[in-house]
Order: sequence, then structure tokens, then C-alpha cells
Amino acid sequence: MLTVAMQHPQWIVMADPPPPLPPPADLGAQPPGWGTPPSGWGAPPPGWGGQPPGWGAPPPGWAGPQPGWNPGFMQSQVGSGRFRSMTVGEWLDATFTLYRRNFVLIASISAVVQIPYALLTLILFEVTGVAGFVNSPLGSLNPQTATRAQEIAQLNSLLGAFAVSAGVLLLAALVVFPLGEAATTRAVSDTYLDRPPTLRAAYRAAWSRLGSLIAMILLLVGVYVAYGVAVLLLVLLFAAIGAPLLGGLIAIVGFGVLALLIASNFPFALAVPAVVLERVSGRRGLQRSWQLVRSRFWANFGRLLLIALIAAIISGVLAAIFELPGAALAPGSTFIFQQIASAIARVFVGPITYIGVTLLYYDARIRKEGFDIEMLASSL
Repeated sequence: MLTVAMQHPQWIVMADPPPPLPPPADLGAQPPGWGTPPSGWGAPPPGWGGQPPGWGAPPPGWAGPQPGWNPGFMQSQVGSGRFRSMTVGEWLDATFTLYRRNFVLIASISAVVQIPYALLTLILFEVTGVAGFVNSPLGSLNPQTATRAQEIAQLNSLLGAFAVSAGVLLLAALVVFPLGEAATTRAVSDTYLDRPPTLRAAYRAAWSRLGSLIAMILLLVGVYVAYGVAVLLLVLLFAAIGAPLLGGLIAIVGFGVLALLIASNFPFALAVPAVVLERVSGRRGLQRSWQLVRSRFWANFGRLLLIALIAAIISGVLAAIFELPGAALAPGSTFIFQQIASAIARVFVGPITYIGVTLLYYDARIRKEGFDIEMLASSL
């Protein structure tokens, strides 16, 4: 309807006022039909957080999450399948975390070889009389009143004790410790790669590589002996040309470096993981270890020295806890308590170093060879 008005000489046409606007829509309410999925959609897949109404079955052919798929891979636990380089703190944390989470398995692997070795050592030393020399190295023989026959018998006893001790140490160096370290390395590797570790699989892998490990040890001993002989020859040479002070300095530095190398086993500490996990020869394992550690020489050396120092402190404290009270209660059985304390320390503390070395092996491969990218590509 139009309203017409006369003002002055002009006609003004005015329209009726517009109708009122509708009330605003409720933005909190869902539109009609909202939340209803397309027909055929059922319940959400396992692990889906939301529960929309009417969600049907998954599409045909859906088999659920694939093996090894981890929705929380960005928050993976320390020491298990974390394929990236680690700082010193992360490496130590991963070492002790992996040991704690797999304590029974790791301790069992060590006990399989260490307990029989400790019992054999104790029996041999008691039967051959070596235990008596530990408590009283000179025995009950009086040098002033001893006859020639008594002195010869004492010397033969000392030589026999030395031979038995050397045989036991040789058995430990070539069989007991290599098997224990190799089996622990395999178990730690399986855990790191998210594979189920078992005692049987660990020792099966270790036993299959024992020959290469023995060859590696003999070759490494040859290298250390050659180094020691070279230092000794230099000392004698400088002494012969009239420079004893320089020769003495060379002796201190040279043999000090040799002792440090033997204590930390650097730069060949990663040879056992290489021999066991890459199935290479003993010589190639030594070369492989040097290839992995030389790019970060001092960083890797510091880590190995640190883990060796921590293990030595823990081992010393643990051995003292078991050895000192027993020696105080039974002074004549000091040797027995020493063997028990040493066996306990080797079973529970020795694996710490093996775990750290294995994790350092993977850390070196990630930094130098892109092992993390290789594992990512293999999982696609």
C-alpha cells in the first residue's frame, strides 16, 4: 500500500515500513540432520577417540592397524625403537631405562655364563691351592729355615697357581665374556628394534659368532702387544743414546695410553656389535668399529669412558657390600667371599656397559650412515 502526501508543490510517495527481521539462529544448535553419517557407516575403528552417533562398520577390506604401527610414535619410550641420535644424557637414560625394563632377561643372560664360570673358578682354585696363595701369598714357609726341597716345592706350587689362574683368565677372555657380551648385544638390539628378545635367540646368535669373536680378540691382543713392544723399544732407544728423561716421558705417556685403551677398549669398543649384528669377520669388526667412532672421536671416547667409570663405581660398591661383611665374619674364607662378590657384580653390573655400547653403536650408525632413515624407509 502506498501513502501519498502533498507537501508544497511536489508529490511524495512513501512506502509502508518493512516487516521485522526473523530472530537470529541458535549457533549452538546443530543443523537438522547434523551428526548422521552416510548410510553404511558403523562403529569407528579401534582406538578412534570420537563416537559419532550412527557410525557404522569400517569399509570393506579394513584390517585394523597394521603390525608395528604406533599412533604415539612421537612420544616413543626412551630406549625402545627411538631412531634418532641421542645426547649424552639421553644415551645414559636410555641405557639404564632399557636395563630396568628388561632386568630379568638381561640378568639371566649374564648369569648363564657368569655363575658356572664363578663356580668353576672357585672349585679349581680350592683344589689346586690357589685360594691359599690369595690369603697368604708366601704360605707358611720361613725363608730363613726352609730347605732347598721346600723352596722348590713352594716354587712349583706358585707356578701351578699361576698356570691355573692363566687358564681361568684365558677361558674368561675367549669364551665367557665374549658370549655374555654378544648375547646381551643381541637382546638389546632386538629391544631397540622393537623385536621380542629371548634368552634362546640371544645365545643362539652369540654362539654362531663365537669363532669370529675369538679371532677378533686374538687380533686385538696382538695389536696391543705390538703397541707395547714399540713403546718399550723407543724407551730403550732413548736410554741408549743418553736421553733417559725423554725415554721415561715416552714410557709414562705410551703405557698410560695403552692402559687407557685397554680399560675403555676404545676405539674398538663397537667391534662386538658389528660382529654380532652385521655378521662380519673379527678383522672386519675391528675396522667397522674404527669407521663408526672416528668421525666423533673424542665424543665417543668420552661416552665409553663415562659408562666404564659408572659401571666400575657401581661394581665396586656392590662387591664391597657382599665382600666386607663376609670377610669380617669369616677371615679364613676371604677368597670365597671375593669370588661371590665378583660374580654378583659381573651378573648385575657388567651388562650396563654392554647396553651402553650397543646403543652407542646404533647412535653412531644414525649419525654417520642415516640408519634412522633406512629404518623409516623399510617400515613404509
